Amino acid sequence: MSGHAAYVRRESAISIVINGALSLVFFLLVFGRLDPVPIAGLGHYAFDFLPQSFMIGLMATLVPGLLTRAKLRKGLLAPAPGRTLLPASLPARVGIVALGSLLAGGLVGGAWLMLGGASLGWWAALSFKIAYGALLALVVTPPGLRAALRAGAPSASADLPEGVSR
Repeated sequence: MSGHAAYVRRESAISIVINGALSLVFFLLVFGRLDPVPIAGLGHYAFDFLPQSFMIGLMATLVPGLLTRAKLRKGLLAPAPGRTLLPASLPARVGIVALGSLLAGGLVGGAWLMLGGASLGWWAALSFKIAYGALLALVVTPPGLRAALRAGAPSASADLPEGVSR
């Protein structure tokens, strides 16, 4: 495994654990010990996937992106060659991932509404929220990290004289 792959794997694992734990904490803050947990309605279970998803997308891209950028600037990490679909700009990358995560949260919340149940048992609701938070971090953190590593690499035309492009 290359140094970059190991870095992405390690930082992604940290993000998964942190986002799973934060999902637990915020579930407790929002729903406490309310049993059963209501599914439909503003502020209830299905709706709560929207802010949860947005914040995981935002934080699972922003924090590792800032840490990676700092390591690249200090020379503790070498930039990675290659291309990525995500923008090199950290704010743009964070915005795109957070909005994509919000969309995912809307789909998951909508699926809960379509199941038609009125409520969900506390343990089941909590377990699903933690697993969802960890899974979303697993999906969004690695591409964000790979984009951060590539954003630190010189562009392909950096070695050409000024005014000349490939």
